[in-house]
Amino acid sequence: MIIQSKNIWYQEKFQPLQVVIEGSKIKEIAPYLHYNDPYDVDQQWVLPGFIDLHCHGYHGCNVNYATLEGLKIWNETLPKEGVTSYLLTSSTAPWDSLTESYKILNDFIRSNPQASHPLGIHNEGPFISKQYKGAQNDSLILTPSIEKIKELMDIAPGQLKMIALAVEHDADFEVTKFCSKHDIIVALGHSGASFDMAAEAAKHGAKNFTHTFNAMPQLHHREPGLIGAALTFDHMYAEVIADGVHVDFALVNVLGKMKGKDKLITVTDAVAFKGLPMGVHQLKDRTVEIDEHGSGRLLNGRLAGSSNRMDTMLRNLIHHTHLDLPTCINSVSKNPANLLNLKSKGLLEVGNDADIVITNPQIIISETYSRGIRVFKEE
Repeated sequence: MIIQSKNIWYQEKFQPLQVVIEGSKIKEIAPYLHYNDPYDVDQQWVLPGFIDLHCHGYHGCNVNYATLEGLKIWNETLPKEGVTSYLLTSSTAPWDSLTESYKILNDFIRSNPQASHPLGIHNEGPFISKQYKGAQNDSLILTPSIEKIKELMDIAPGQLKMIALAVEHDADFEVTKFCSKHDIIVALGHSGASFDMAAEAAKHGAKNFTHTFNAMPQLHHREPGLIGAALTFDHMYAEVIADGVHVDFALVNVLGKMKGKDKLITVTDAVAFKGLPMGVHQLKDRTVEIDEHGSGRLLNGRLAGSSNRMDTMLRNLIHHTHLDLPTCINSVSKNPANLLNLKSKGLLEVGNDADIVITNPQIIISETYSRGIRVFKEE
């Protein structure tokens, strides 16, 4: 198959080109009009598939209490928003529920579903701070523990890709060191760690900040904390929820300018109420009210996740944050791939997986391809 457009995102700019697909891979990037009878999408944008490193569920399916049926339904909806790869993200829950879910997640990932590509597991709890727990259950929060992490690794071998840590509770940074040694990305989040603690954690291998600005101390001019560290450490990645609710667009702009085009990562942090209508819903572990923006709040008013879509996040970045296109587009494709050290995703390059999104400049998606197969087409 050959996809042709006057706006193919290649080498961080739009160019008139052809993308030649053979099987699941990109075989060639050819000049415009080079081959006859291409699938010509004219002026539409052709982008690399989106990668969401931080998403918890859909339509009642919660990674903490996973079912194969719920995971399959969720997986099949993701291409509608351009997501061709993602990390299944767990959070604080009863340990028995987490371990049981990790068995199901392991089976699901190994089944290699086609619609979108589950890349592994992101653990966002229970090894977090009770003070900066967000909407997570503080009675179930645990002190960071190598033994507990080994237990999860044994249940889902090779699948634990990233873990959020409150490193102020990680004695001598032993868990940080262990995870880094075993290629598990340490993200600083749901934490009250100081700037100096963050710097020390980075020395021991921490690479990312969990949904920057959220569930961490506010920036103070005499204690920069995790926000100051995220803005300062050029070598580290920083997630952001670009919905205008979790973080004001003006601060998304600041973070994007500080991280540059190579280190900002946009995430949805979408949870199990995604896909449900506005109103109050009783989920497995909480009662939430979904507002007109798709945000959920506990009955006490605390933010409890979102029903964000990745196409909406990219639209917000481009149209509301005034960041340049390389920063916006890389944050949903190239940068998450690089953080996970994925050599075959995140860019439209020869030899890479043919993960492709076709959209207009308003980010209304018309088609999505996952590993060379069209998995969504707007009707």
